[in-house]
Amino acid sequence: MPRIILASTALAMLILSAAPQAEPLTSDRLASGLPLSGETQGEIVELDANDGGFIAIFQKSQRDPSHGGIILLHDQGTSANSLELVRPLRLGLSQAGWDTLSLQLPSAPRDQIVASSQSRRTILLGRLQAGLAWLKARKSLNQAIIAQGDSGEPALKFASEKPPRELRALVLVSSRIEPAKADGVTDALVGIRLPVLDIYAERDHATVLDAAQARRHAAAGRKDKQYSQAEVPGAVPGFFGLEDSLLSRVRGWLAVNAKGDATDTR
Repeated sequence: MPRIILASTALAMLILSAAPQAEPLTSDRLASGLPLSGETQGEIVELDANDGGFIAIFQKSQRDPSHGGIILLHDQGTSANSLELVRPLRLGLSQAGWDTLSLQLPSAPRDQIVASSQSRRTILLGRLQAGLAWLKARKSLNQAIIAQGDSGEPALKFASEKPPRELRALVLVSSRIEPAKADGVTDALVGIRLPVLDIYAERDHATVLDAAQARRHAAAGRKDKQYSQAEVPGAVPGFFGLEDSLLSRVRGWLAVNAKGDATDTR
């Protein structure tokens, strides 16, 4: 059974000082970035996946009943409690009535060989499935995924293939998925049967903006029209200073496309 332990900055810093240098694909230790954002503010959950044990941060809905559960997948170079996007969303959506579970993922540097990136995707999918199953075991049967940056491609393909019946929606944030350069992305965008929100900053990285345009064209073939793209005006990469605007957009979209009874069995 997964274990839950309360986290504190002092404990995390102690572990950080004692931990050896983490390898790129084993950076899911408690010391892998969680204390960098100050107090964790949540419960550290220990889960098991195909690559072994890993941690996640659970934040219970501040409203009763909950609308459901949201899995957050951070980008490379950040963490499950990163001030860049993840923490504002996981805490803000909790206040809006969602249980949030932010998963710690391995990191593979962008200049690393393709094999390492593929290993990261395999590990990410295993942890994603473990997180969704954990929420389901807590009777959270109305679920959504929010994937940042490089976590977007595996999340999109997962949601487009054989998603669990509890999964209702997918949110891509500052994604770099470019259909022409990633196998199967066009098919995934067209074939997915879940609502998708594709959101990015107005002044995001050029790679993000270029890829967003390409995805918009690729998704035009969806007959159900459940793909929508949104730009946060004035925002820079990471949405620093405009976190509330990002939260408002995501929260409003989820309310229309994913909110329901947390024990919904549709």
